[in-house]
Amino acid sequence: MSLQHKTEVIKSSERSLRVPSSHDLVMAWAVDQDTDQPRYILQLDAAHRGGKSNCKCPSCDLPLVAVNAAKAVFQKRPHFRHPEGAARERCVIVAARKALTEIFGQQDRIVLPRRRRSRNVEGLSGRYFDAWVERPSESVRINECTFRDEATAILTLDDGRRLVVRLVGHGEVSHLEGDESLLARIELEVDDPAIAMMSPEEIFERLELAWSGACWAQHWVDADLDRDAEAKARASAAEALDWLEQTDLPNSQGPAERRETLLHREVKAILEREKRICLPGLHVEAQWRRSNGFVDRRTWSEPASEVELTSVELEVHLGCSVPDVIATWVDDDRWTHSILIEVTVTNPIGEERIDRLSSFGFPVLEIDIGRMGGKVTREEFSRLVVDEIAGKRWLYHPTLDEEEGHLLADMKRESDELDVAARKRQEILNIPAADWGLRYLQALQQRWQEQLAASDDINGGEAWQKAQDALLAAANALETHGYLIAPLMDENPLRTIIARLLSIRCGTGVEYKFDNAWAVINAIRCDRGESSLKWHTLYLIAVRTYPPTLTSEQEQKVAKWRETVKSSIENEEPAYVRDTVYDRLLGLLFPEMRSALNNPFGTPLQILEKDYDATEDLPEPPPAQFVNSNDAFLRGRAFSEWAQRHPEAAKAWLSSPAGKTTRR
Repeated sequence: MSLQHKTEVIKSSERSLRVPSSHDLVMAWAVDQDTDQPRYILQLDAAHRGGKSNCKCPSCDLPLVAVNAAKAVFQKRPHFRHPEGAARERCVIVAARKALTEIFGQQDRIVLPRRRRSRNVEGLSGRYFDAWVERPSESVRINECTFRDEATAILTLDDGRRLVVRLVGHGEVSHLEGDESLLARIELEVDDPAIAMMSPEEIFERLELAWSGACWAQHWVDADLDRDAEAKARASAAEALDWLEQTDLPNSQGPAERRETLLHREVKAILEREKRICLPGLHVEAQWRRSNGFVDRRTWSEPASEVELTSVELEVHLGCSVPDVIATWVDDDRWTHSILIEVTVTNPIGEERIDRLSSFGFPVLEIDIGRMGGKVTREEFSRLVVDEIAGKRWLYHPTLDEEEGHLLADMKRESDELDVAARKRQEILNIPAADWGLRYLQALQQRWQEQLAASDDINGGEAWQKAQDALLAAANALETHGYLIAPLMDENPLRTIIARLLSIRCGTGVEYKFDNAWAVINAIRCDRGESSLKWHTLYLIAVRTYPPTLTSEQEQKVAKWRETVKSSIENEEPAYVRDTVYDRLLGLLFPEMRSALNNPFGTPLQILEKDYDATEDLPEPPPAQFVNSNDAFLRGRAFSEWAQRHPEAAKAWLSSPAGKTTRR
């Protein structure tokens, strides 16, 4: 520790000492001219007072005067003085070191400071790894103290070790002569000239401070500490997977290649030890552009999985390629699978290498250390290889090609089917809906005729099937035009309605084993229940539109039937109020009935017309709210549903000229 000249108060255990300024400094120490040993001013007797001191300056060798030596009473403290005109600044510092050396030789026991040594090694990546080792401080007993010169002492400890202590100043580099291989050396930096005027007691108090700041220049175990520090640094590099003993590697390999080799070996060792690996999931997206320009996208995926490995091989030659690692496992179905594993740090794997590896047909997995910053510990690397997914990706997997092919095939097939369906739909739309309606009724009649010809219990035969196919084709075409129809659903009343209307129009039974219209009409009159009665207005419209051949008595019964239905409707009874859900389709199949179907009488729209006040000035709603592309305006159930949602707009429409004309 440097005892530099400072103006400060230094506290001791008993009193505070003021460090004097340079103007107050005096020399309390000198060197005996005969023995060359340090002399303290208060050690002189009266015979050596003044010029008889027989002492000299330890720095300049000039004789010194002992001022106030051996006096009990004095105004100025005893000290040594240079001859007049002599420069003494350097002399005071040397005297201070001489004094400290003398007192140090009187020490019985010292505490040696700790010794720290460091070494660093350069890893394969170029990164440096530092390590420190330390010899703790120790309390030792001094067996012998000998001086080489005024600033150097050699201490022999109880255990036989020898310690060189040098007192040095700023910028001073000291070298000992002779063999120092068995010596340790401590340097104490002593520049404070105030020591030159201190008494031995004061120096003893401050010696502990100086010694605690001592610095090792050389230690007995430095070589051992250096070896330990270097081994520790290498261990740190090895733990960071950045160190590899190069005894079995070719000299031509550079550090980067050696580290790649290290990582490959480490992956193999980890997999051989763990006997398992977590593989990332598979995901593929395929797209197909359809003929209409629409791009269809499909995905296929498989979750991550863990497999139990049966073998791990390092750098096996496959043709001209040498994958880093080859791992193999057997699945539950006893199929053997192998994957090629590539380990990367900073340089990505090029497309050419990927193509070469994928040409063997094995999946190729990359473990990218670079995604973890390129710096990992052995434990982190083991977790990355075995358990983690983040640093892994498939460079190639044959399953992805297969699944992408399946997705493309599915999309192409569906696209082709849609194209065929679109062509068929357009062909259907090119034929007017009215023509399809006519075909539907003809097919329905033909199917009934074939059924009658076959038997009561059997529906079949080639002719019947042909009629059935024609009926289905016409029904599908009508649905394509926007007319919903379900000709084969027995629970749907539409089949019965169409058969009855067609029977009335033809004058003979269709799906009824009657040869005249009256028998069908009479069967209708026998209906019971609201679900059947609400369609009677349709049959009355058909009787009026297609007058059948009836007797006078039959006509009277029809008239009475008509009057009953009309009276019930006028009395606002619900039994014969017709649902308009089928009106639009029936208007297409039986166009002669269309005008009557548009009359709201006997439908829920009749209530709207009755409640409407013609004096109210309501705006006509925009036709776009209910205009249909296949007809001039909504009719039947569609119009009823719209009217219930927009009652005010419906009233306005019914009162408009267009509405009155359409609904008449």
